[in-house]
Amino acid sequence: MMLDLFSAGWWPPSRGKAWRFFILIAVLGVFACSDKTPEDRPLPDPIPVTVETARRISQHRTVQVSGSIVSPDNPARVAFQVAGRVLDVAPREGDWVTVGQKLAGMDTSDYQQAVRAAEAQVAQARIGRDRANAEYERMRFLYERKSLAPNDFEKFEAQWKLAKAKLKEARAGLAIQRKRLTDTTLCAPTNGFITKRLVEPGQTIDAGMPAFEIATLDPVEIKVGVPETDVARVRAGQKATVGVTALGGETFEGTVRLINVGADSQTRTYMTRILVPNVDHRLKIGMVASVSIATDETYESMTLPVGAIVRDPQGAPLVYVYFPEKNCVYGSRVTIGEMIGQRVVIRSGLSGDEQVVVAGQDKLMDGTRVTVTHETKAVSESGSAS
Repeated sequence: MMLDLFSAGWWPPSRGKAWRFFILIAVLGVFACSDKTPEDRPLPDPIPVTVETARRISQHRTVQVSGSIVSPDNPARVAFQVAGRVLDVAPREGDWVTVGQKLAGMDTSDYQQAVRAAEAQVAQARIGRDRANAEYERMRFLYERKSLAPNDFEKFEAQWKLAKAKLKEARAGLAIQRKRLTDTTLCAPTNGFITKRLVEPGQTIDAGMPAFEIATLDPVEIKVGVPETDVARVRAGQKATVGVTALGGETFEGTVRLINVGADSQTRTYMTRILVPNVDHRLKIGMVASVSIATDETYESMTLPVGAIVRDPQGAPLVYVYFPEKNCVYGSRVTIGEMIGQRVVIRSGLSGDEQVVVAGQDKLMDGTRVTVTHETKAVSESGSAS
């Protein structure tokens, strides 16, 4: 090649031999550098990583259902026991009430008059009884001394008993009228929140017409429908995890309280109630909830820290497996499942004995040399999964 350069007249004719010498040395140096093999070039420094063997976890199979939050005993419907015109209504929807607290009152004038009339009847009946009693005692004195015929004495005795019965009846009537007067004031039968206010001042209502609905919020229940294919796996007392979308997916712990013995004729599901503590009253009636019921069936699976999962150029999840004999890593595609805390279930792609990079994997590619700075051994855990 050098002869070709000379013969082509590339060398400047005006330069001396020294110039030609330096040019020749430079060209030879370039060719000498280009002849180096990859084995002769310096290798990059290994990347420090942390590796971990996948953990074996024993999981409860779960039944996934959804439903809504309800009051454990359904809202209590509170009604006046008498008819009348409502004068005042105290609480509104969302207010907390306690047992015995006044909720509403109606016009009492008619019931007060009825009480006074009943009191007059009692007074009149008492006078009649006292007269009959005095006559009875006088006639009994005569009868005991054989001065009065038995048939005549029995008439006075019957009148005395009738007077006593009339007084008893009058007193019962007075008690009824007094209760009706008391019933013109509607009081809360239980502690809870007002969920519905169905009456307003000035409204005339009939006896038994609902005026309020009161619901308790601690605890609450999640009412769900369990399919007939899963109902045999569900029993009272099992633990359940409840997620509420309205609260940003926050989860709460509950317990299966009951499973209905009959299926819904349309959905073929069995109504099931999940009892959930709600001390701070954050769970509201009507909120939609997703429920995961942990059954008694268990199985084993592998988990890795969620940070161990990276994505390949196609977006598929993969992990980097460490090969100690080569001090390098290679990617392995995996199929991932549900999250358990800060770990993710690995459904396929690993045998379970591999050392997987769980820290430092962001700068890796197939064949990257690494140095292990920390190694976590496999342990056994327990959890729940569907």
